[in-house]
Amino acid sequence: MKKAAAVIAMLCTLTGLSAGATPEYTPVMTVQPSHLEAAEATESSRSISQILYSLGNLYAYLSTNFLYDIDTDAMETELIGAMIDSLGDQYSYYIPPDIAADFAEESKGEYVGIGTYLTKMNPAYADSSDPESYMVIIASPFPGGPADRAGLRPRDMISAINGEDVSPLTATEASKMMKGHPGEDITLTVHRGTAVFDITLTPEVVTTPSTASGMLTDDIGYIAIYTFSLTTGSSVAADINSLIDQGAEKLIIDLRNNGGGTVQSALETADMFLSEGIMLKTKYKPGSGRSEDIAYAGSQVLVPEDMPLLLIVNGGTASSSEILTGALMDNGRATVLGSQTFGKGISQEIRPFREGYVQITTGHFYTPSGKDIHEVGITPGILVDDPEYTDEEMEAFAAFMQEDHCSAYIAEHPDYTRENIEAFAEEHKDSGVPEDILILLVRNEYIYSMDYEERPVADVWFDEYITKALEVLGE
Repeated sequence: MKKAAAVIAMLCTLTGLSAGATPEYTPVMTVQPSHLEAAEATESSRSISQILYSLGNLYAYLSTNFLYDIDTDAMETELIGAMIDSLGDQYSYYIPPDIAADFAEESKGEYVGIGTYLTKMNPAYADSSDPESYMVIIASPFPGGPADRAGLRPRDMISAINGEDVSPLTATEASKMMKGHPGEDITLTVHRGTAVFDITLTPEVVTTPSTASGMLTDDIGYIAIYTFSLTTGSSVAADINSLIDQGAEKLIIDLRNNGGGTVQSALETADMFLSEGIMLKTKYKPGSGRSEDIAYAGSQVLVPEDMPLLLIVNGGTASSSEILTGALMDNGRATVLGSQTFGKGISQEIRPFREGYVQITTGHFYTPSGKDIHEVGITPGILVDDPEYTDEEMEAFAAFMQEDHCSAYIAEHPDYTRENIEAFAEEHKDSGVPEDILILLVRNEYIYSMDYEERPVADVWFDEYITKALEVLGE
């Protein structure tokens, strides 16, 4: 019987100009100053003071009576982590000093890993009846990275890394395990629907640009936005100017599997297309001193307001990507095509603290029309239905991935042509793997075997999202 198993989404997406690493799922975040401001004393804070006083007494007792030496640095790290964990929020956590360097390195855009954003609930709140509460969840694979090439997709769940159960791990610990080292294989136990299979990946040193662009036809420009970093706005602006200079009269912006990033960059991008109107509403905790922020578009636009604009989204489109989508969709500036977005409508702040970092959820955002998309997502105006596969087909896919069919075929047929791709699918039609997956697997392998400069920016042959977008824009 058919089981609901969505298409291997990232196989269908060619935004493959880069490979990625394994930072945790990128939040919608703002970066705050390096100190934690003291809160005004309240009844609640006095209660906390009493707790801290009691902890001081406990430490005095331990210091006097515990037989062995006490590692006060380790104690401090555990206390800070426990305080943040007690909030019960999967997006709030402490990044301790021992992995703070990795966190800072990742923010520079070059690191070692398998190329995926992930999220994982705090182990303290695991529910044995709900796998999503104790497994690692793939938010989105980085385009072109090892996870992408192997066919991992948004919403895949991982129960083990190199045979080690992930349920007791925090998101940070799981992320660190999945980084690995260049050339040292990592085996993931993947759950997709009712199918369970292992995929072995090799970490790589990767650099991830935030955008890529090119012309798909004589008059349609294309921009893929992979993440919203502090430089994404300027990168998108440069792409837009270049495409217009090349004759673009219509634009496609591809946000598939963009896990988010900074709010500022998403708003900067939206503002390039809007001359007026609300772009985002954000509400904060009563008593925090911030009741509501409303971001308005400026009067200047970079893109002519009569230029047709189409956004492509999917289940990996999250947080800041949803901010951009909501801003342009609600203001009637863009057509949105694809599948339901991820649904992350809360924002985080990250502050340096005690040689590490503290991240906590501070805001809840709403689209210009007031929609709350958290845990709901955005429904595109034009839906692209994903095909369904049986468990047997998924098992055949897992078995197929254990052998090096694609690279062996490319060695014998080095030319990247539509005919060679279709011939590969025909050659392996008895493998049990669906034809569309075979096509996309070998297509990806062709793409990633090319030099960076030679790679096509998008697949106008087999990517259903792209072909549908071109059809909507009149090509």
